[in-house]
Amino acid sequence: MDTLTHIVAGAAVGELLLGKKVGKKAMLWGALAGNAPDVDAFMNFFVSDLDSLILHRGITHSVFVAAVVGPLLGWLLYNFYGRLHLFGWMMLFTINIWFHEFLDTCTMYGTALLLPFSDYRFAFNNIFVVDPLYTIPLLITVMALLILPKNATSRRKWNLAGIFISSIYMASTFFSQSLAKQSLQLSLQDKDDVNYETVVVPTLFNTLLWNVTAKTDTGFWTGYVSVFDTSEKANLYFIPKDPVLEASLSGSIAVQRLSRFSNGFFVIRQKGSDYYFHDLRFGQVSGWSDSNSHFGFSFNLSPKADNSMVVQQGRIEGLEPLVFKSMIFRAFGRSSVIDAEYSVHGKQHPK
Repeated sequence: MDTLTHIVAGAAVGELLLGKKVGKKAMLWGALAGNAPDVDAFMNFFVSDLDSLILHRGITHSVFVAAVVGPLLGWLLYNFYGRLHLFGWMMLFTINIWFHEFLDTCTMYGTALLLPFSDYRFAFNNIFVVDPLYTIPLLITVMALLILPKNATSRRKWNLAGIFISSIYMASTFFSQSLAKQSLQLSLQDKDDVNYETVVVPTLFNTLLWNVTAKTDTGFWTGYVSVFDTSEKANLYFIPKDPVLEASLSGSIAVQRLSRFSNGFFVIRQKGSDYYFHDLRFGQVSGWSDSNSHFGFSFNLSPKADNSMVVQQGRIEGLEPLVFKSMIFRAFGRSSVIDAEYSVHGKQHPK
């Protein structure tokens, strides 16, 4: 998840584990420990855009590495603070690193928890990488803890309240996701194929509107489902594969690595002289209202192309006022307003 979420989650866990014994410094080190796995971001300065994409959430996010690094960092703090609370410092770092990894696993990017023994990337896909409803309770808690005296009896209540509310919300995301999955399965009963591999992911900043996708031999059935939809079935549209184009690029190392990264949920398209790899797990910028809108993830396969913003580009476009407003309408089960507004104002639709 995002840096702010890891900071406030780490601070809250640090306070819970060691706040009574060491005071507010437990929050500081908890916040730092909560972001420790993202040290791999520094690799961006030394590797290609493709390697940066693939290596992120790799070895630094391994549960086995955490089991070694966490106690080691705790031991260093134990010595730094006068050889007190060894077990507490070890747990502060180890549990916070594991908690970071759990939060990242809840998003759709995928986290290689079992490196170096397996490079499989775990992803529950139940929450967007930035979700205010999860972060805000923890943020309020941490702000309160910073203000309250270190010996205040209410500190524990504030901390437990923030952790409890955020945890309840996290649990609710799995329920919302299950509703979207059920809607997708009902819709697929009308299709000719029997066996589908599916992925269900939340849209920008929320868990009300879900992008649902089913993979077939010839392409992908995809659509958007709101928890407020009155219809039990999702309204799906088809995105075909281009087998000839894919075959012509099958020898590309970039395509092979990106194919594994996307778990096979991708299409390749040609635009002019460039070829683009689209990871369908990231959806389309305004797919709920326009099946021809931009893909959220478009990696330019040209040798010297700039792909440094490949993950962020869809999020940035999704924040355009009209597109974001359209998503909000759709998230609450209402028809999208984007086409109507562009028609009224005579503007070109954002494709």
